[in-house]
Amino acid sequence: MSDTTGEGLAEVRERMRAEGVRLVQIEVPELDGGLRCKLLALDKGLSDGIGWSNIIYGLTTADDVYESPFSSYENGFADVFGTPDTATVCRLPWRQDTVAALIDVHDPDGTMTPECPRTMLRCAVDKAAAMGFQPRFAVEYEVAIYYADDDGAPASPATLTPVSRTRNAYSLVRMPGLRALFETFMQRMEDVGTPVVSMHTELGRGAVEFALAHAPPLAAADGAMRAKAYLKELCAERGLVVTFMAKVDADMPGSGGHVHQSLWRDGENVFWDGTGPSETARHYAAGQIEHLPALVALCMANINSYRRRDWQHWVPLNASWGDDNRSAALRLITRPVPNGARFENRLPGADANAYLAIGGMLAAGLDGIERGLAPPPLCSGNAALDESYTKLPAKLADAVDVFERSAFLRRSFGDRFVDHYVLSRRYELELWRSWQESHVSAWEHERYFETI
Repeated sequence: MSDTTGEGLAEVRERMRAEGVRLVQIEVPELDGGLRCKLLALDKGLSDGIGWSNIIYGLTTADDVYESPFSSYENGFADVFGTPDTATVCRLPWRQDTVAALIDVHDPDGTMTPECPRTMLRCAVDKAAAMGFQPRFAVEYEVAIYYADDDGAPASPATLTPVSRTRNAYSLVRMPGLRALFETFMQRMEDVGTPVVSMHTELGRGAVEFALAHAPPLAAADGAMRAKAYLKELCAERGLVVTFMAKVDADMPGSGGHVHQSLWRDGENVFWDGTGPSETARHYAAGQIEHLPALVALCMANINSYRRRDWQHWVPLNASWGDDNRSAALRLITRPVPNGARFENRLPGADANAYLAIGGMLAAGLDGIERGLAPPPLCSGNAALDESYTKLPAKLADAVDVFERSAFLRRSFGDRFVDHYVLSRRYELELWRSWQESHVSAWEHERYFETI
């Protein structure tokens, strides 16, 4: 990865020119968890004021257009403007003479656009800095990989074959053809400054898990979004398709996007007091537990997200925490070394937007510290069966209602972000309900076709 720390755009641009770079892959995070991109010439791609239609935050993941006060026919889907974050400029060794750069999005008046996920996360990062903390986050993804069909039709698990026929976690022998894929992906992510520290098979046919190295929150989210995009690109090169859907097969486990997190100060992990979890760690946990119902809409943002809910596959159903207990929503990890003390939030699926999930978790934990909250008792055994913990919303519609009513979220990220995100999720619900009403289901065929 190019070392651009402390450099301005002009300096980075001239250094890239000297290195023979001709093209810039500009990357903008969307609300639904992917990256939207443009390929620009060097001078334009590493300059201030790169224009984008504000429709970028008026598109669903499938490019349905919805209107909002921010993006509409009324305002002509006018431009917002992007500035490359020089800390994210990196060479793409598998793309000749090309660098990638993530951009921060600004309104025409120069203020950062609240609808942009990077803006949302920056709010929480600034809060942590004001409190004297240096947070560290790491995301681990579970995905499913299939052999691609070469007929040009849209990819579907109904027509594609998983890369394995058996369920066999932690194996390098059941999918020997993937070892080369693992090695190449890990090398590519190392090259762009986002190391993948582990990669292995998981439960389910074609299931794979990979974990990213911990990093400051913005870098962790940037790396997570890039990892998704770059793994898709690599799989396509090799005749494969990878999906980050939360639940592909009703008979198989879903795909998680677990988030590990800790707070540091002056090079020391403040979640450990020398003998056990610190009071700071307990307050942080209490904040996330209190606000977890409101965070569900960020961590489980799609219709499909809720099909993953299954305690038998270690997906949390309530706002619980436990000591190295994978049945809890918040898993306390203090082994093997105390300086690695952290929490793993097991709520998000692989479909979650890393910026929004990390931003919400960080803000919630900091709120717990500020207010000196005390967490409930640690769970014992299966947290899903413990009725003492607050149940989490089980459907997107309910999660959005809780999200919309959260004074904490509005205080942390502003009404404009909250209202726009609510609108985007309700539009997704509207599309789903419309589809249901206009289609005859397989259940109806099986139940009524011959019996009525």
